[in-house]
Amino acid sequence: MNTYLHVSDRLKELFPQLPRALKVAATYMLEHPGDIATLSMRQVAGNAGVSLPNFSRLAKALGFETYSELREVYRKQVQQNDINEYHLRAENLQKSGGDQAAREVWEDFRSSTIGNLTAIFDSIDPDYFASVAKVLNDAGQVYMVGMQASASFSAYAHYIGGMASGKVRLVRGEGGVFADPVADIGEGDVMIAISQQPCARAAIELAMLARERGAKVIAITDSPASPIAMEADYVLLGPNRSPLFFESYVGTTVLIEALIGFFTIGQPSGVVERIERIEADRLRMNEYWKNKKA
Repeated sequence: MNTYLHVSDRLKELFPQLPRALKVAATYMLEHPGDIATLSMRQVAGNAGVSLPNFSRLAKALGFETYSELREVYRKQVQQNDINEYHLRAENLQKSGGDQAAREVWEDFRSSTIGNLTAIFDSIDPDYFASVAKVLNDAGQVYMVGMQASASFSAYAHYIGGMASGKVRLVRGEGGVFADPVADIGEGDVMIAISQQPCARAAIELAMLARERGAKVIAITDSPASPIAMEADYVLLGPNRSPLFFESYVGTTVLIEALIGFFTIGQPSGVVERIERIEADRLRMNEYWKNKKA
């Protein structure tokens, strides 16, 4: 457990026995962690409606010598953009406010996005990427898995991958049923599991099941230490740093598009006819908007 979570748990443990003023201070800390990280003790005390010394007393009750030491725990939590504390990051983002801050957030977003993409292209060997795509080409069936925030990205991978091959399947887990779509997975098959920390439980369990059945697992994730990476035979990393309260999926999108592109390169010549047929069928079914007035 990190220090911030330990402090939060300790506040809850101490709460029943605290004097009234310290209870007010403790409540404010639990409900407004972003303030603790970004505002001075005087501002925090004013917002909470208690005198300044109460926060120093509360810091000592939590085992810190000074309030500054306690505040540093909260500051680090914000700086680390902890994946489990979206509310803290959102609160900190909201407090930035103003036109100048908007420009700063935009520039931070630009820098983090470019940094994420640069890290992908600098860290992945094209030959390794091609070898991962070959695993897909050699597979009997390719299962796309992505839950929670990753669900739309697995659907996108299935959409473009399905144009290149009829062996691409999407595991949706509709109605809470995850086992049925992978009932036939086995040796010679491949599962692409898309997941960022905190990884969805279902994605990890599906990856574990796939490997137990002899299938290969390709993880598209944000860290080599993520749970989904630990269950994978091949890992493609997409850094996801962002100044916003949620992680970025820009890198994930790039990896998906590149992987399906390399996969298409390795497909038989009939892939061209397949894509052409799909396009013709879409036109026949009037799936695309047409300006009738033109």
